[in-house]
Amino acid sequence: MKTTKIYFIALTGLMLSCAGNAPETVNEDTTGVSVDTLSAGNAFEDFKVYVNQLDRTVENVDSVFARYENAKVNFTPQQKDSAFFVTVGFMQSFDISDDEIGDLSEEKQKEIEKKYNKAGFEIWYEEGYPYAMPDLKFVEAKFKKDISAELDDYLDVYKKTCIQTTSDAGLVIEWSELAELILVCEEYLAENRDSKYTDQVLADYMENLNFLMWGLDNTPIIDYWTDETVKQLDENVSDVYQKLIKDTKHKTGKIIADHLTWLESKSFVFEYDEVKFLSEDEVKMYLGL
Repeated sequence: MKTTKIYFIALTGLMLSCAGNAPETVNEDTTGVSVDTLSAGNAFEDFKVYVNQLDRTVENVDSVFARYENAKVNFTPQQKDSAFFVTVGFMQSFDISDDEIGDLSEEKQKEIEKKYNKAGFEIWYEEGYPYAMPDLKFVEAKFKKDISAELDDYLDVYKKTCIQTTSDAGLVIEWSELAELILVCEEYLAENRDSKYTDQVLADYMENLNFLMWGLDNTPIIDYWTDETVKQLDENVSDVYQKLIKDTKHKTGKIIADHLTWLESKSFVFEYDEVKFLSEDEVKMYLGL
């Protein structure tokens, strides 16, 4: 099976799922509340302008936190929530310098990780190259006493799902861990239908569900090797599918059950143009949203 489309999703998910899809970004007011509300005072706009003009260097991360501490007294509760995403957006825009990644020896990698971990970053790897991504627990600790209950609830999910799940067109977590991420999202969606973060969680749910349903280039769901004459599900994938199908607490199992029926009808052999990702409306129907 060709899996070019799936690889694209994996690569996009790696670098963008926890970055460009966040409800609030540095450059745009996409907070789920009105722009007028967010622009009620100059303090928040000044904060955004200040963050935008900073060079993306490790040394400036502390400057963002310090600026927030000084300015937050003039922020509305919604603006404090938005300031969290402004800060995360700033930290997501980092590129590790060519000088730093010119030598990718094990010793150099440890140096990079130590430097960026101390500043509040995690290091992800794609095709052997390191990328700096914000450590959400680190950032949350800076805002914990200020953010709303709605954002706090969302961060419980965001911290779990905004992890590196793929690298080099393959999963870097176990299939069972992937299923856990999917169920974390499902539970949030069931309990927080009116949250302004619902769309983002739904997007995360669908991305991880696609991985589980169709696999990735280097982590296929099909076992092509045990018996070359008969295709079958990978043993670990089969175990996860069966657990989800038997799980009466969640509704994801119905999606997997229908998908498994289709796979069995194809004897686990299908072409690229037969890969079908569920639409948002179809997912909502399955989940009763």
